[in-house]
Parts: sequence; structure tokens; C-alpha cells
Amino acid sequence: MRVQNSLKNIFFGLSGQFISMIMGFIVRTVFIYTLGIEYLGIEGLFTSILIMLSLANLGFDTAMIYSLYKPIAEEDKYKIQALMNLYKKAYRIIAIVVLIIGLSLIPFLPYITDGATTISNINIIYILFLLNSVSSYYFVYKHSIIIADQRNHIISKIHSMFIFISNLIQITLLLIGLNYILILSTQIICRIVENGYIAHKANLLYPYLKGKNNATLTCNEKKMFFENLYALLLYKISGVVINGTDNLIISMFVGIAAVGIYSNYFLIIATLTTFLSYLFYSITASIGNLIVQEDDEKKYFIFRVLNFANFWIYGFCAVCLWNIINPFITLWLGENYLFDKFIVFAIILNFYTAGMQDATTAFRDASGLFKKGKYRPIIAAIINIVASIILAKIIGIAGVFLGTVFSRICTYFWYDPYIIFKFVFKKSVKTYFIRYTCYSLLVVICIALIEGLTILIYPEPINSIIIRVLCSLIIPNILFLMLFKKTDEFKYLFNILRTLILRFKYWQLARDV
Repeated sequence: MRVQNSLKNIFFGLSGQFISMIMGFIVRTVFIYTLGIEYLGIEGLFTSILIMLSLANLGFDTAMIYSLYKPIAEEDKYKIQALMNLYKKAYRIIAIVVLIIGLSLIPFLPYITDGATTISNINIIYILFLLNSVSSYYFVYKHSIIIADQRNHIISKIHSMFIFISNLIQITLLLIGLNYILILSTQIICRIVENGYIAHKANLLYPYLKGKNNATLTCNEKKMFFENLYALLLYKISGVVINGTDNLIISMFVGIAAVGIYSNYFLIIATLTTFLSYLFYSITASIGNLIVQEDDEKKYFIFRVLNFANFWIYGFCAVCLWNIINPFITLWLGENYLFDKFIVFAIILNFYTAGMQDATTAFRDASGLFKKGKYRPIIAAIINIVASIILAKIIGIAGVFLGTVFSRICTYFWYDPYIIFKFVFKKSVKTYFIRYTCYSLLVVICIALIEGLTILIYPEPINSIIIRVLCSLIIPNILFLMLFKKTDEFKYLFNILRTLILRFKYWQLARDV
């Protein structure tokens, strides 16, 4: 059942992300040609500010989902009601906090944008971004029970539908020349309707959540929950600082136009990251169920499988990005929207090192190891800010991303695997780092092979695009297959894939009959 639920979540999640990706590129293209690079920079900057404000979430989502694993498995409806009551009250407070803090930042907007923007009504645009973020908090607590119950595919289907509708409306409004403020207003309406519909769906799936009830947690249960929440707050601070300050630092030290250029790379990287992270996010609830019910050896084997899949997916994507991202942006928008190879290297290194944490993060969250090394995320955040600013002054935009990589290597890279191996698997973590090193070397070898072949066969950049695409698709996958086809991890994943194909063929046969 865990595998089936995970596959459902992955299928619908990836389908939704694919729709979002296609629509996102269409919207971005129309956006650039109708409004220009400066509006793009403002959108990227305000999005980063709201990522910072999401700190008010305090990690409630992760803490709640983890807390729901056991009562859902045991069908303890009273405990579920009590947790959901707590979550509802918390998110009402969070919405107010985010709104107040967000409004208090308005006087500082000229300093954040370096005063170098010609866009009018910038305060109104910012307020609309803020309202779009705040509106989601009213209903979002209902998402948690669906996710914890391994039914995230339901949310994915609804989200895909609303993303398509919202983006279609946005494209239409851009093409007919309506102003940016009206476009943002329609996004807010779509967001409210989507979250309201998901909350309605949760009420239908779990009728005992409807109406008022007096279910409450015991003092001991509240204590444990808030201890986990405090540790998650520190993780949240670190994650927000590490992922949300790049555009702010670029804006302050380089300029809004650079933020606009980076936003195109960010769209590609973020879309791909969201798409891939969803693979691991979709199975986190199943991992939580696994940890509750299975022995240490089974947990360790599944971790090895996920870590292997983590490498294959992110290694392959890093190879593709290095070889294709600049040629793609050239064809899409033109050479004026390109960064040089060194900056691209820093962006892709940041993508790869962050992505390779997915398996360990999924196990850490599902295991509830929030309190172990709880002050480490704060150290990571401090290192990130200091290193990014120093390196940005020395080497420019690339330094922002290299500072992020440096902070991650100093903290999450080694500590997350350490606590998982010590407290979940009860094994030495040495094998994990050996595998990580070998995996990364293989990625570098693939990049070098493709780079060499492309220069040798087609030295002209335009003619080399097709060769780069073909080599990026073929070489890493063939090399990985040759090296790992006899491993237990590959055999396990291959059997799952074969089962999926057989089921699909059976479904087609049954439909034809």
C-alpha cells in the first residue's frame, strides 16, 4: 500500500508540476515581451521578501504532518481532531503576523530596490503580493491531513487545474494590455478559491473535521509538539535565509536588472527543483509509515534506494543543465539574458548540492529528528549571509550562490546523514560519504565527456545545441546503467518500474476489451 500511495502521489504530483512548468514558461515569455525585465526583477524581489516572511509559518506544516502519522495509522480520530484544532488556531495567528510584518516593511522598499526602479505604484504591487501570501494561511491547515494520509495526489490534481486556469487568465490579461495590478488581483482570487476548494475536499474525506469540537491535546502531547516546533523554527529560519536571500543580495550589490536576468535561470532551476523534490515530498508520508512499522534493516535499504535515485536524478539533471541551459535561454530570450559560464557553474552547483539532500531530508523529517543539532540551522544561516555578501563583493553574482553552497557543506551536508545513520539505522555514516563522493565524480566525468565531444564535433555554439541535448540524454544514463545495473538498489527500482509498465499494459488491455 505504501508503494501504491507513493506512486500515485508521484504520478499526479509530477503531472501537476509538468503543467506548471509549461504554463510558467509561457507566462514568463509573455511577461518579458509585454512588461519588460524591470517588472520581472520586481516580481523576483518581492517573491524573495515573501519567502522571508513565510518564516512566520514556524515550521507548523512539517510538525503537524509528522504528528499526524501515528494517529492516522491508528485511526485515532480524537487525536486528529485535537491536532487540527491546534493547527487551525495557529495559522489564524500566523496570517495576522505575516500581514503586520509585511506592512511594516513598506517604508524600506526604496532601500531594498536601491531606489533604481521606474515602476509606478510599487507599494500597491507589494501589498498585492503580500495579500496573495496571507490569503493562503486561512485554509492551508486542511492540506496537512491529506498529505499525512498519503493522499497528496488529491491536492496535486486540484492545484494543477487552478494553475492552468490562473496562468491562462494571466496570459490573456497580459496580451490585451491590462495593467500589472489587475493581473495580481486575479491571482489572489484564484489562490483563495483553490485553497477553499481543497479545504472543502478535506471535509468530504474526513467528515469528523467538520463543525466545532472540543478535542484538545494533553499537556505532555503539547509539550512534545512545541519542542519539535521550536527545532523546526530554527530549520525554517535557516531554509528561508539560505533560499530566500539570493535575490535580495543581488539586488543590493548588483542591481534589479541582474535580478531580472537571474529570474529566468531561477524559473528553470526552481521549476526543475520543485518537480524533482516532489518525488521525495510525495513519499515522505510513506517513509513515516515505514519508520513506524518496519525494522532498521528495511529502513536502511529503502534509504539506500532513495539515495541512489536521488543521485541518478540530480546527477543527470546537473549534466543537462550545464550543457543546455545557456543555449536554451539564447533560443528563448536572446543572448542579452545570459550569464557567463562561471555564474552558471555556481548556480548548478547550488542546485546539485541542495538536491542531493532530498533523501536525507525526507528521512530526517519522517523520523522526527528535529531536535538533534537544532542550533545548526542558525549557524548555516549566519555562514550563508556572511559568505554570500563577502563573495558577492569579490567575484560578483557567482559569489552569492557559492556562499550558499559553502554554508550547506559546513552544516546540512554532513550532519543530516550523521544523525539519520546514528539514530535511525544505527550504522556508520562513512559509507554514505564514500557513495556521495563517487556519485559526484561520475557527474563531473559526464560533464567533461560531453563538453569535449561537443567542442570536437561542433565548435560553433548554435550547431552544437542538438548534439549537446542528445549527449546529455544518452551519455549519463548509459554510464550510470553500466555501473549500477547489478546493484540491489537498481534492481529494486527496476522492479517497481516494470510493475508500473505491466499494470499500464493490463489497464490498456482491459479498456480495449
